[in-house]
Amino acid sequence: MKKVNLLLLFTLILMPFAFQNLYAKQYVFIGYDSFCGLPIFTGQNPQIATAEKDSYGRPIIHIDPTALANLTSSRIFTLAHECAHHKLGHTSRLGEMERYHGGTRKQELEADCWAAKQLSRYGQFTDLQFQTLKNLAEGHFIANGYPSGVERAQNIYSCATGTIVRHDASPRCSKKLVPQTVVVTTYQIIPTQVPCSHVRMGPYGPFAIHQFDLIPRKVPIQTPTTKMVEVTQCE
Repeated sequence: MKKVNLLLLFTLILMPFAFQNLYAKQYVFIGYDSFCGLPIFTGQNPQIATAEKDSYGRPIIHIDPTALANLTSSRIFTLAHECAHHKLGHTSRLGEMERYHGGTRKQELEADCWAAKQLSRYGQFTDLQFQTLKNLAEGHFIANGYPSGVERAQNIYSCATGTIVRHDASPRCSKKLVPQTVVVTTYQIIPTQVPCSHVRMGPYGPFAIHQFDLIPRKVPIQTPTTKMVEVTQCE
């Protein structure tokens, strides 16, 4: 009797998880097990879908049931995107450190790209198109270190079609020496005769006593010259 009660207790505990897995499997598309195959658990999730680990440290995908049932959301891409975070090592200790130190944008674009390649490979073009249009509708708004909707849409399209796309935020810049004409100002000391203001009375009347004196004067001289100047050029 005691064994029967224990068995019934374990059944009641595990039954919700079994139903959750069955519920999730209804929405797993053909090819999912081939490129991902990670367990999907449904349950309330304020972030809709997240790549997580269970109590044993095994990778899982935790998705809100409303996301799976909502036909207006791109649930196939959502699953592939969260799977990508596991496959690309974003949920590892190093991946979490990278995200903590400003790597959110990079990781999100990488996960989008991985998902786009896989869905393109398995012919999920309708979902890819839907996700691309959804991101485009979000515009250029950026929040919490995430890429903008336009950037994500361009990235998904590029990866799905095989176009090379850069994930770095800053442009590629290099420093070069280029010739440039500049005007150099130098100063030259020139003796200059100046009017004398000292007057003395002589036998024939007043006269200037320093009228032929010369005093040095600094004169600016501007000379055009060519020199090599370091400039920064960005692509």
